[in-house]
Amino acid sequence: MNPYRNLPPMAAMAGFEAAARLSSFSLAAQELNMTQSAVSHQVRALEEHFGQPLFLRLNRRVELTDAGRDFHDTVAATLETLRLGVRRLGFYTKPGSVVLAMPPSFAAGWYMPRLAKLKASHPDMEPWLVTTEEEVNLAESEIDILVTHGRGNWDGMVSAVLFTDTLWPMCAPSLRATMPANPDGQTFLDFPMLHDETEDDWQKWFLAGGLDGGALVTGLNFSDSGIMLDAAARGFGVCLGSINLASERLAKGELVLLGDRGMTSAKPFMLAAHPRNLRHPVVTELWDWLVAEADRSEP
Repeated sequence: MNPYRNLPPMAAMAGFEAAARLSSFSLAAQELNMTQSAVSHQVRALEEHFGQPLFLRLNRRVELTDAGRDFHDTVAATLETLRLGVRRLGFYTKPGSVVLAMPPSFAAGWYMPRLAKLKASHPDMEPWLVTTEEEVNLAESEIDILVTHGRGNWDGMVSAVLFTDTLWPMCAPSLRATMPANPDGQTFLDFPMLHDETEDDWQKWFLAGGLDGGALVTGLNFSDSGIMLDAAARGFGVCLGSINLASERLAKGELVLLGDRGMTSAKPFMLAAHPRNLRHPVVTELWDWLVAEADRSEP
């Protein structure tokens, strides 16, 4: 029995997806370098196959029916999976290619300062960096290695703790110059407070020291801890920043540590990969390099 006998004409999928996304047969034709009549023919072939309309034909545009919207979700996901699969084939002709994904803050604060060292030690490696905060399905993704903040659920994957982060009060030298000789938590409350959206915010730091944090809802808020570090370096306030992600700014004197107390983050930075990816030597080499570099850079 042929399991594909009820599938619609595969050649019509691209025209349908483009027309649905652009709400226009003519724009779809331009994008695909086809004639408008060819796109219309593909859509009609699908509608005849399903025995129902997928589009409402309006004056100058088209609009998906309920069935069309449902089918478009399936087609878009299928074409994206196919696109990624085709792209992955290209890596087999470039043995040095490896796709590495990580949060933007980690890329800016930890990976980029070490990229020159990576290239010097592995000159034939061609890492392709993808920055994302989104959850990644490693079983279906083109990503070879993922760096993520927090343990997550990696059933069936290979995972390892890269490092456990330490958070520490820090600010720009210009702001530090306006503080007392030995600033403490109560001192910080007299200055603008910078927050990110993680659970490791100021409230926990104050409570861990037996201090009253007061009204900590004031101040600037950032969804990206890397941008928060940038704001602190520009003198906008005091932040509770990652020692690891701020290491380059601290070394350059753009940020200075405050007080004598840090706090261990509840969320480590993790490595994760699908087992099949680690069968490729270049992926294993990058994995091992990341682990070794993290061990060397632990504060």
